[in-house]
Formats: sequence, C-alpha cells, structure tokens
Amino acid sequence: MSKADYSRLVLRSKRARALMALPFAISIPRDPPDSIMIVKELFNDFNLSIIATVGDVVSFNVAAYWRKPDLRVIDLSTRRSTIIQHSDIDGVVYRVRNERSTLNYESFSIMRNAYASVLSGNRVTIIVDGEEDLLAIPAVLEAPGNTGILYGLYTGYLVLIPVVNEYKILMLKLLTLLDRNECETLRNCNSVNNYGWKNS
Repeated sequence: MSKADYSRLVLRSKRARALMALPFAISIPRDPPDSIMIVKELFNDFNLSIIATVGDVVSFNVAAYWRKPDLRVIDLSTRRSTIIQHSDIDGVVYRVRNERSTLNYESFSIMRNAYASVLSGNRVTIIVDGEEDLLAIPAVLEAPGNTGILYGLYTGYLVLIPVVNEYKILMLKLLTLLDRNECETLRNCNSVNNYGWKNS
C-alpha cells in the first residue's frame, strides 16, 4: 500500500463491519414511531441533548417523529438502493467520500468540525458519497459527552449509543481489528490518536 493510500483509508475490515452489525449498546427492537418515543425517553434519562443520527432512514424518522437531528450523516439512499429525499436539509453541510466497507481518514476531521459547529448552535448534515455506515465510529469518538448517537440495523433494531468513555473505548477496540497495514494507517491518523474526548 502506498503512502498516498495511508492518507486516504483508515479502515477496510469485514470483521469490524460485522461487529458494527451487532445490536450492542441500547438496542430497541421496535418500529417507528414507537422506537423514536423510547429513544426520546432515554435521552431524558441520560440527560443527553445532542442528537446525532447515522443513516438516512433513522435521520428521516427522528425528524418526522421527534425533531431534526443536530447532526445527521446520510448517503441519500437505503440498503436497497432506494433514494431518500431530505427536503429539510439546512444549516451547515459537509461532504465526504467514503467507499463501501471503508472508513476514510477525512471523516474524523470532518466529524470533529461538525460537532464544533453543532456546539456553536448550528444544525449540521454530512452527506457521504459512498456509504455512511462505518461513520458511526468517528461519530462516537469525536462526540461531546452529552450526545446520543442513533443508527439503524437491517435486522430492525434502532441503536442508541450514549456518549460515555466506555463506548468510546469500544469504538477504539473496533479500530484495532485491522490487518498490519491497516494498523499502520491507524497509527498515522492524528484525529484517532487525539480520541476526540476533550468534550466528554
């Protein structure tokens, strides 16, 4: 792998992708709007204030049945390649290229900037050219401590990750499930080494 490749990809791991498909954290096996109402109560219980959503369907349902997410990460399609229209996109918009089953180095810095913008009072959308699934990892690692990350699984679960250090450690462990070359890329990634924990 060339030096240029190191600056482009942090993660290309089927194992990490498979683990992300497991319903860990707080998993809610309900359809909307019931799942969203349960999450709303959990946000109150955990004293969370920032809503971050990863995925088009989850982002759409949260906006429809609760309120617009403070940060949403979308690729404008679903697993079945259905195009999702988000007519309510406003605020700050970032774009990032992220190929399927990969985690782009740039996604960490964009996620950090996105949260900084949210903390300044803006609503933020990250539009992914490719696939957004694994951006749940930097979404957790870079998040301030009063954030709840929401994403959906194809098995029907809505997953809530309240941002605490234990879940940040779990995400870092996912990033260790790499081949040797991929681990070298990880060591070269300043944003991962900084963990994004300063607001926790």
